[in-house]
This record gives sequence, C-alpha cells and structure tokens, in this order.
Amino acid sequence: MGPEASEVFIENKENHLFLLCKIKFEETEQGYRTLGHLVKINYEDKELFIDYLSERLTILSDSYVTHPISQMTFSYVIKSGKCLDENRTLLLQNLTDKEITSHNFNNMDLPITMNPHDYGKVILSNIISDGITFERFIVVGGAGNKTYQIDVIEGGKVNRVTILGNINLSWTDTNVHGDETNFIKREIKKSSIYFMDGEIVLRKKELPAKPFRRLQKESSLSNRFITLDIETITKENKITPYLINAYNGRHHITSFNSNENELFNEFIPKLTTLIEKGKETFIYAHNLSSFDGVLILKHLFKFGKVKPLIHHGKIISIKLIVNIEGVKSTIIFKDSFLLLSKSLRELCVAFNVESSKGYFPFNLENINYSGVFPKYENWTDITLKEWNDLKTGYGKRMWNFQLEATKYCKLDCVTLHQILTRFNELIYRKFNININSVLTIASLAMRIYKTHFMPANTIYQLGGRLEFDIRKSYSGGAVDVFIPHNRTTPFFGKSRPMHRLLYSYDVNNLYPTVMAYNQIPVGKPIVFEGNIRIVEPDAIGFFYCKISTTKYLEHPILQRRIKTDNGYRSIAGLGSWEGWIFSGEMDNVIKFGYEFEIIRG
Repeated sequence: MGPEASEVFIENKENHLFLLCKIKFEETEQGYRTLGHLVKINYEDKELFIDYLSERLTILSDSYVTHPISQMTFSYVIKSGKCLDENRTLLLQNLTDKEITSHNFNNMDLPITMNPHDYGKVILSNIISDGITFERFIVVGGAGNKTYQIDVIEGGKVNRVTILGNINLSWTDTNVHGDETNFIKREIKKSSIYFMDGEIVLRKKELPAKPFRRLQKESSLSNRFITLDIETITKENKITPYLINAYNGRHHITSFNSNENELFNEFIPKLTTLIEKGKETFIYAHNLSSFDGVLILKHLFKFGKVKPLIHHGKIISIKLIVNIEGVKSTIIFKDSFLLLSKSLRELCVAFNVESSKGYFPFNLENINYSGVFPKYENWTDITLKEWNDLKTGYGKRMWNFQLEATKYCKLDCVTLHQILTRFNELIYRKFNININSVLTIASLAMRIYKTHFMPANTIYQLGGRLEFDIRKSYSGGAVDVFIPHNRTTPFFGKSRPMHRLLYSYDVNNLYPTVMAYNQIPVGKPIVFEGNIRIVEPDAIGFFYCKISTTKYLEHPILQRRIKTDNGYRSIAGLGSWEGWIFSGEMDNVIKFGYEFEIIRG
C-alpha cells in the first residue's frame, strides 16, 4: 500500500473507513477492474486488508491474461468512530465475488448494477437508432418476475431502466467513473442516490420550492401620494401631539389641538377627503417606524380595519381600510426614511428641492405662546449665527406659536413631497418602477433586480427547516482589532524615538463586488445525506460538519455561537464541534489546518 493510503489509515485511528480499491491496466482495452468489494475497516484491520487485496489481485491475474498494472486507486469515505460490525472482517476473508446487491424503493428491491444480465433472464435485445444509437434489453427477473426495459447508452455508461406493466417507475443509472468500479449514480423520481459497490455513500433529493418570479415594468409614472407630519411637545416627560398636516402636492389638510384624541378625531375624517375612493392611497411620514407611526396607530382603529406591519419591533407600514361613501378604500402609511435614510435637511440639499427645511424652537412647550421672537435656548440644531439671522429677518413682528408651527409643519410636508417626487422620477426614468410599490430601499433594489436582471428560475424561496439550518451557518461579522503605531524604536528604550509613515486603506463596495464576481448557490434547493464532496469535489452549499482545528492557532478563524449565562456569544476558538458552515468559508480555512467531515447539507 502506498504512502498516501497509509496516511489515510494513520489519520483515522479513531474512525473507520468505507474503502474500495481499483486497478488500471496499461493496455487500454483491459481498462479498470475493481479489486474486491467495498469494505468497512478500522485502523487495526489494515494488515488484513492488504492481505485481502493481495489475494484478490492473484485471482484477477489468474482470471485474465496477465497484463502490467499501471495504476492502483483507493476510493474511501471516512465514517465517525470505530466500526463495531463484527462481520466486517469476514468479508475480508471472503475472496469470492460479491453478489449483486439491491436498493429498496417503495418496498421494491431494485438491482444495483450496470449489467442488464444481472437483472434476470434476458428475453430480447436489439440495437435501436432513434436520434442516438443504443442497445435495448428486455429482462424478466427479481421478486414477482418483473419485466425490465433497459436501454444501454454510451457503451454502457448510462442505463435507462423502466419497469413494464402496471408499475409506473423508471430511473437512470450512470457509471460515475465510466469504468468497472461499480460507482453508480441512480436518479429516481426527485432523488439521486450514489452507490459504491452497493453501499449508499450519498443521497440527494430536490426539494419542492417556488422560484422568485420576474416582475414587469410599470407602464406609467405615478406621483400620486401624500406626505404627512406630526408635531409634538414634551410635557412632564410625555410626548404629546398637537399638530398634524398632510399634503398631496396641491392641497394641505391641517388640524391643531392640545387634546390628542380630539386632534386625531378631527384630522382623519379630513384626510379621507384627499383619498381616491376604491383605490390605494400612499401616505409617507419621515420616521414613521419609530415616531409618527407609534403616535397615529392607536387612533386609527375607530375609523376602519387596521393592519400594521411590524419588523423587529418597528412599524414598517400601516394599512387602514376605510369605508368612504359606501366604497372600500385603502390607505397605506409608509416610512420615507426607510427609502431615503437621511434627515430632511440633508435630503433637501441632495435633491436640490425648491423649498428647504425650516427651523423651530422645539424646547418651547407653550403652544398658546404669542410674543417676542423665542430665545436661543428654545431652539435645537441651530447655530447662534443662524438664530441671529432668523431673528433679524423676523423683525419686530409678533411671533405666534400656532402660526409658526403650522408653517413649519406644512414646509416639512412640501419638502418631503418634492424629495419623493424627484426620487420617484429618477427611479422610474432609469428602471420603469414607482417607489410606491416597495417599502424599503432594500426592497426597491430587489424589485429592480427582479424586473431587469434576474434570470428566470434561479433564485428560489426558502423557508421552514431549510432556511433555519442555513441561518445557523451565519454567526455575525468577525472583527479584527488592531492598535496601529508608527514607532520603529523600542517604546521603553533610552534611544531617541524613530517613526515611519503609516498608510490607512479602506475598501469600497466589497459586498457587491464579491456578489458580482464569485459563485453563489442558485437553482432548486437540494438536500443530501453523506459527504457530497466525494461525488462533487467543488460542490457549493451549506454543510453540516464535524469540525476540528489544529492544537494551536494564534488567530482562530471560524466563529460559533455559544450559549452562556449572559445569552449567546460568538466565539472563535479551538477544539472540535459540529455545526453548519458555508462551503466557501470551509474551503478558506482548510489551508489553516481546519478539518471537516461532511455529514449532510
């Protein structure tokens, strides 16, 4: 046995192997031959296995004209723990050829072989040309004397098998290596099963899932939406709304009242006058999720059916179904901050809108105030120079709280409406999509992708256990902490300190770059049991593995979630454990000494 095979034994003293040996003759017509059966062996069975191969090689040489052997190959699967099957050594002492094994499918025993004669008695065979040339066998055999139709294609590399009669079952067998190693892939129904010398080494199954569908471009631009703003004061640590304004691009609806219930009872009926009966109306508030939505939600129930959408404790949108003059109409409150996550003042500059964000003395709590221009300490987010400029511009006029609050609130609604209009026109001009059809900037990006860039039937909707398992492979961002310095001489030496120039770098758009230029899993989801890398060395996916590290690694890489008394924590440590991992991450850390046994995925 060569050094590489010996290393496999030595490295797996505590495990056992499924091991199969094949040889290749120098003369190509002899091709490959399997040297014995697939065997289960422990480390201590090594010498017995070598003797077994020697005896099998003698039988093989006697059975055929002696030819020089050019290559000996071992195919193996590592299985956890010692093999406790006492019959394993009996097979190593049995030098006879192994009987044809079978695969139980729906209580039927189906032969595992590429040779039609092993199915039973061949009653007919002929050559057929139907686009491709193949040999068809009709075979009777097996339990119940089933009749098999076996089409042998590509010189015996592929068999298409059908059970004739009332049994509606067919499958395809493929000789994976294209030789006589008896490594067979069986595709039956939605499953793929890989047999090595009759033993299942991998089982794959396609799961039912629906692909995300391509979306259609929208036929016309629609700026039909309303903007809304609520003004509040804080009294005795309680936030109290006193003013609401809504704007549809032409008209304002305003209510002012120190009583919160009366304020909303007056405003909502006014708001319905801006609504188109029988249609959806979108109302945007900047920061609905954490402020305006909380204030307005409880007051909507008396006006119709309310359906809030809450994500991670935040209100993403609120749907209100109202009856206007006997016609059901839908109002959907949305958060414009989830589309454009900047302050209104910053957005005014970014979109170069005609109006600009105003200033207001939010620390002034008396909504009935009327008098001189409020003092500087009543204002927020304003410099002393800006306050002086406002005061000078106001002159000696009487400053009225209700009038100025209403002007400020209306201006906010107008600027937000102008910003959203320009943003909507920009998106529609480039992508034929209206922003009304989405809730967040992420969902807008996904809609653009689904409309213009997503190939059909590539990305499938995952849920249930499948999604749960995949999420386990993510543990959060790993952060490297560095303390940079540019000193080249010792910190505690007596010599004069010497320094060198340092450079700092950042990477832009790393996530989209990786997504654009690297492979990602697409297509229908497939679950498997066994080590898929035996069959598909470059398989991409999410694997459940037994993972072990080297005894020492200065900077461990893989993180795992550990339950502690203070909740779950992400730990990058050494040792052995089991868990889910993405194949790309697995391949990256193998070069640092990590070892993996793939169990399923």
